[in-house]
Amino acid sequence: MTDKEQPASPRRKTPAYRLLTDALRADIEEGVYAQGRKMPTEEVLRTRYNVSRHTVRQALQTLLTEGLIYRVQGSGTYVSGRQSSGRYLRSIGSLDEIVVWPDTETEVLERFATQVDPSIAQRLELPYIEVSRALVRRSFKGVPFVLTRHYVAPELGDTLRAEGIPAKGEGTVIGSAEPFLERPVAGARQDITAMNAPAEEAELIGCKPGDAILLIERLYYDTAGNFVEFTASHFNPRRYGYRMELRRAQ
Repeated sequence: MTDKEQPASPRRKTPAYRLLTDALRADIEEGVYAQGRKMPTEEVLRTRYNVSRHTVRQALQTLLTEGLIYRVQGSGTYVSGRQSSGRYLRSIGSLDEIVVWPDTETEVLERFATQVDPSIAQRLELPYIEVSRALVRRSFKGVPFVLTRHYVAPELGDTLRAEGIPAKGEGTVIGSAEPFLERPVAGARQDITAMNAPAEEAELIGCKPGDAILLIERLYYDTAGNFVEFTASHFNPRRYGYRMELRRAQ
C-alpha cells in the first residue's frame, strides 16, 4: 500500500483498525518495512491512512500480538518479522496497550453487583466495606484463556451496570468506564503471581484444577492518584503469552 492509498471504504462492516492492520501486515510481509527497520510514528500512520490515533494504536497492538513488531522505550516501534506461536501473545509497554485487546471476545458472566468484601474495599481505599463486582471471560479464536473479576466503588458499579458495561466484544471495562470517571485514568500497578488453579477458574479457562496458572492483579488510578478499579485475572498459560521487549537505549 502506497502513502496515498487508504484502507478500502466499501467494507463498512470491517473495523477500521483491522483494515489498517491488514495493510501494515501486508507491507511487512512484502518487505516495505524490513526486519529491524523502524516503523513510522503513530502520527505519521494516522495522517497517512486518514484514521484516528485510537485506530492506529489498536492496529499496532494487533501486530505486537502477532509478534511482527516490537517497541523500544524512548525510541519507537521496529519490525521483528517473527510470528506468534498460536497462543494469544500480548506485548505490553504502556497503559494504552493494557486497555486494548485486539481480536479477542469478552463474555459477560456476571454484571456489576454490590457485595461485601473488606479486603478489596481496602485495596481501593474505600471508606466502607462494599464493592461492586463483575465477572468476565475473554476468548481468542473462540477459545477462552482468561477469567477476570472487576471491582469498583458501588456508585460506579451502578452506573456501569445501567450503561451495559461490561459488554460482549473486544472492549475492556476500564476503557469503557473511563468516560464516567471524574478524572482520566493515569496508570496501573500490576502484580504477577504463579498459582495453582482453583476448580471454578480451571473449568472456565480450560485447564485442570491444580494446574499452574498466572494471576495478574491490577490497580488502576486516576490523575489525582485515586484508585478507580481493581482487577484479578486468572490466565491459562498454555493459551496466553505475556511478553515485554527490553532493549538498551540507543
